[in-house]
Amino acid sequence: MGISTTFVGLLLCGVFLTTVYGGNNYLWGEIGPNDYHLAKDTVSKAFFLGLVQHKKYVFKQSNNLDALTITAIRITDKKKDNGATAVLVAGGPGSKGATIEFTSQRGYGIKDLVEIWGR
Repeated sequence: MGISTTFVGLLLCGVFLTTVYGGNNYLWGEIGPNDYHLAKDTVSKAFFLGLVQHKKYVFKQSNNLDALTITAIRITDKKKDNGATAVLVAGGPGSKGATIEFTSQRGYGIKDLVEIWGR
């Protein structure tokens, strides 16, 4: 009885810490061995006390005739605590471009690394 209670307690503690300190990292699609690294950009916006910050990131390729198809988008949250969320609102894997909207938590800023692969 005592061992199972201790195990359940440790398991709940681990789940809590993963949720709190996990960050908001995203991966849409799959990065293959033959994919090209199309873009690597930092999306940031400073905090403002009491406000939720929004930022839109748009990826477009200059030449539509030779444009590569996106296979994966990876977003790495540089703020491990109180990081921003990201939503893929247009495009993405299988298309030629992508639009991502970032939203911070109230009173915090945005600092994310966006990497896009394609072939």
